[in-house]
Amino acid sequence: MRSILPLASLNQWLLEHFVAAVRLVSMLPGGEWHVAAPSVFAMALFYCCLGLLWRRMGHRLVQWAAGAGLLMVILWWAWSPRLFLDGDRFRVTFLDVGQGDSAVIELPDGQVVLIDGGAAYERFDMGRAVVGPFLWNRGIRTIDAVIGTHPQLDHVGGLAWVLRHFMVKHYWGSGETRKEPFYQRLQDSLAYRGLREGVAREGQEILSSGPCRLVVLNPSAHEQHDLGLPENRVSGRMLNNRSVVTRLTCGHHTILFAADVEHDGLSRMTSSPFHSPVEVVKVPHHGAASSLSRDWLASIHPQYAVFSAGRHNRYRHPAETVLEAYGLEGSAVFRTDRDGGVWFTGRASGETLHVHRARELSWQLTNSTSCLWTCEQANWARVWKQWRDSQ
Repeated sequence: MRSILPLASLNQWLLEHFVAAVRLVSMLPGGEWHVAAPSVFAMALFYCCLGLLWRRMGHRLVQWAAGAGLLMVILWWAWSPRLFLDGDRFRVTFLDVGQGDSAVIELPDGQVVLIDGGAAYERFDMGRAVVGPFLWNRGIRTIDAVIGTHPQLDHVGGLAWVLRHFMVKHYWGSGETRKEPFYQRLQDSLAYRGLREGVAREGQEILSSGPCRLVVLNPSAHEQHDLGLPENRVSGRMLNNRSVVTRLTCGHHTILFAADVEHDGLSRMTSSPFHSPVEVVKVPHHGAASSLSRDWLASIHPQYAVFSAGRHNRYRHPAETVLEAYGLEGSAVFRTDRDGGVWFTGRASGETLHVHRARELSWQLTNSTSCLWTCEQANWARVWKQWRDSQ
């Protein structure tokens, strides 16, 4: 028996044209505007002012002040400016993009560097769902340099969307090319922005900002691409060892972004004149055993090690041998598959580096029998910490 919905075709026609109209409006200048998530303080102030106006409480002067406060909160939220750029503070965030890489560097003078953007799939784009919202939430609309460490889906897939929705000044890559659709989308986005890919090489300074410098450690300045080699013969191992490795130096602090470089590349960097110990390392290749070089690890001797990997990934990253090696080196281990996003904050003029994990900000459910006031106090402490860490 066949059932017929009344006016079903009319409903479908209306919905299709409504979606088309929304898409058309979003393409107009100013039709799409992204704002940061409001803080707890801003929300409390908004509702206090709204309550005073709604109930008409207090003197007329109080109502005018409430109205002005309400308008200021709305304008501040719509503007979503970046705060506390004092020329000394910096922040490095390793985003949780599943089985992939993405890191955001915020320098003391306000310059921003994005290294990789996670993967992009048919139904889920890390650039749109994770990287973009994070940047907007930080008040970032212009990126001074984007680095695509190497043309593999889990590193540059999400960059195509980011390039189309943010003002980007420079783009750097390894110089390798691919024929896969994700790489063609990236090239289309670069063309849309009028950008050309700069080829990063060892010793090159990507960005300089007062006491902070971002320098390329890999690929080698003397390495030549196999231009005559068929593209289907370019192995994943070759792409990994040619991936762009950079080191950020900010005053006393050094952070190494090791991309997916494997044992061969690590061995070469160990003997490089640019090689030196670091405070933080983004562990190469998500903690794969093929990217473990104990000599290289001993030479950089990191205080903190960040593994960027997806939960229950099919590669079983990070490998137990790699985790054990970093543990024996004395490194404090952080994992995006367990800790969520991990970020480091500090001052270029200071020696203290603060580490934060998104897991620490997750609220706990309160229980009236076993954990009521204690859990509630802990949750409010997390609210305060989240506001403090966002500065």
